[in-house]
Amino acid sequence: MIIQSKKVYFEEKLVPKQISIRDGKINGVYPYGLYKADLDYGELIIMPGLCDVHNHGYNGCESNNATARWLKEWTSYLPSEGVTSTLASISSFPKEGLLKALKNIGEYIDKQNSKGTQILGVYEEGPFISSGKERGAQNLAFQIIPDKKVIDEFNEACNGHLLYVMIAPEMLKGDYRVIDYCVSKGMKVALGHTGASFDICKEAIGHGAISFTHTYNGMKGLHHREPGVVGAAMYFDECYAECICDGIHVNKYAANILAKTKGKDKLILITDSVNIKGLKPGTYRFEEKGRICTITKDGVGYITGTDTLAGSCHRLNHILDYAIHDAGIDPVTAMNAVTVNPMRMLGINDRGLIKENYQADLAVFDKRYNCKATYIAGRLCWREE
Repeated sequence: MIIQSKKVYFEEKLVPKQISIRDGKINGVYPYGLYKADLDYGELIIMPGLCDVHNHGYNGCESNNATARWLKEWTSYLPSEGVTSTLASISSFPKEGLLKALKNIGEYIDKQNSKGTQILGVYEEGPFISSGKERGAQNLAFQIIPDKKVIDEFNEACNGHLLYVMIAPEMLKGDYRVIDYCVSKGMKVALGHTGASFDICKEAIGHGAISFTHTYNGMKGLHHREPGVVGAAMYFDECYAECICDGIHVNKYAANILAKTKGKDKLILITDSVNIKGLKPGTYRFEEKGRICTITKDGVGYITGTDTLAGSCHRLNHILDYAIHDAGIDPVTAMNAVTVNPMRMLGINDRGLIKENYQADLAVFDKRYNCKATYIAGRLCWREE
């Protein structure tokens, strides 16, 4: 099969190209019109499929209490955003509930096919959180201080699919062996929901931490006498930085500054979408998380009665559009931040680019990044009606 467009995101430029697909992979990228195309998308943008590495849930449910039925529903929905890959992100929750959900997620990953968004693995955003205010909406009652034993327990529960682990490094009290252990197992370590000092972050990075969880949110801010976690995210060139670039969790100018400091290769745009995504405005009680949330008419979720954000309701393609058209982030930086950068951070080298021998995960957008079609492993799995 050959598809083509006058705006294919290839080698960090939008250029006329056609893409040849065979057996689920890209087997050639050619000049526009060289061969007879099966489908010509004209002026629409063809990009690598988007990857949302920080994504908790949708439509009243989250990975914390995932069932096989909901995972199928979730991964069937995500292609409408152009998302072809994601992580099942878990947060602070009763341990027995997490272990049950992780078992369901692991079994689903082992059986999944190319009909829906691919779950690459598990992102453990909690319960390894700070005891301070930086824990945000996460419930301190479910906090765990991580060690080798609990890492193994969670990883075994999801059949070895634990890929990305967030830790508040100050909780380790100078003993970073758990970071060393995660790195030795091929897991990627992020720093987040943390009130750590710059120096503690530096020590954790020295042991192999490579990313920062939703930069600015749930972390000690930048101060000229103590750069804090935000300062570390900006300073260490080797580290990736997630950002919820929606104008709500992060001001557009702050997002732009972060993008400039991280450049085109280290920024990762995320949704951090939670169970309130897809729900209508109103107040909802989530007994399993011990919280009540209110969704405003603007689609913003708060813990009821507070100004604490309860997570995001956003779509990744809309965050991409906001990053470019509102935050003024360079398009190459923004497009890399939802495609190749998260893949490189995870150590996955066969997705995220339109390149020969890469998996044919592709998304088609208009100029405001409304999704028109999504291909996973060369299969057209979603199309706008």
